[in-house]
Amino acid sequence: MSRVDRVAGRGLRERDRKLRAAEHRRATRGEADAYEALIERLTKIHQVGFERFDWEKIEAIGPVVPNVARDAVSAVARQRLANYRPSLLDNLLGREREKRRELTNEVVESARADAELYARAKAEAAAHNKILALAGDVRSMKPEAIAGVLRANGAATVFKDATEGFSLFGEGRDRLIGQVDLWEYDALPEEAFTAAGVVSRNVLLEAERRQIQLAHACSVTIRAAVELLQVAPVETVEVVGRLCRPGGLAETDTDSVLYLRVSREALAKIQLRKLDAAPAAVALGMQVDWTAARGLAPIRIDDPGIVRVTAARAAA
Repeated sequence: MSRVDRVAGRGLRERDRKLRAAEHRRATRGEADAYEALIERLTKIHQVGFERFDWEKIEAIGPVVPNVARDAVSAVARQRLANYRPSLLDNLLGREREKRRELTNEVVESARADAELYARAKAEAAAHNKILALAGDVRSMKPEAIAGVLRANGAATVFKDATEGFSLFGEGRDRLIGQVDLWEYDALPEEAFTAAGVVSRNVLLEAERRQIQLAHACSVTIRAAVELLQVAPVETVEVVGRLCRPGGLAETDTDSVLYLRVSREALAKIQLRKLDAAPAAVALGMQVDWTAARGLAPIRIDDPGIVRVTAARAAA
């Protein structure tokens, strides 16, 4: 994240904080739903299945085109309109105009559905072809190709909505390292909303916010490991979670706060869909320094390869 983006984000959050302090309105169902969606995005994105890419099958299929016709739905509606002949009852009751209007509306709605279906099919075909084009470079363990697959299959969008950034580094042909930049503590929610009966708003205690911080760090790093192991031809990946220090702005103000080394075998055994983030990360052997009193703290990673590629760098 650039200095400008970081300063702007903090400024917006401070403005919102002051507005909330000045308001005394009741909590709404929309706020409760938004809070639930935010917590889901930050702390539960690891709760997914694990299935490796079948690269042989992808290459056997070859390039594809959209698998639906542009008028898959509307053709039937247009045919019904073209074939409509007013019945005797329609003529007696003067319903011909109304009936034609109904059939015309069906054509319009089905044309809209056709456009959505075709756009989805076109996007899926484009994603497949992009992934197919990158297959050779993925086998060669080129990080930029693996990142390209993550963009094509939608994983990059998941990380964009739940992290400040996600980078990949390669160390030789058999080592892949992911670097996840976590949300700043200041960006985490300060209020919780519940919708059991009457919607209510509660200010989160610092210990509760730090629990969210830990769950967020664990969830996004596990999800990064899942996505990488599904795509890359390796049996183990490593993921480092980084956090910008309070008040920091530059790349050199980030610290490594979580480290995971995850194997394909471990992911195949663990039931990610049923586990919360922190217990799942513990089961996968995470290295972290966290307490409810102070939150995440920097950790020391002794591996020279990790340090070399993930150390914060000063701008040139």
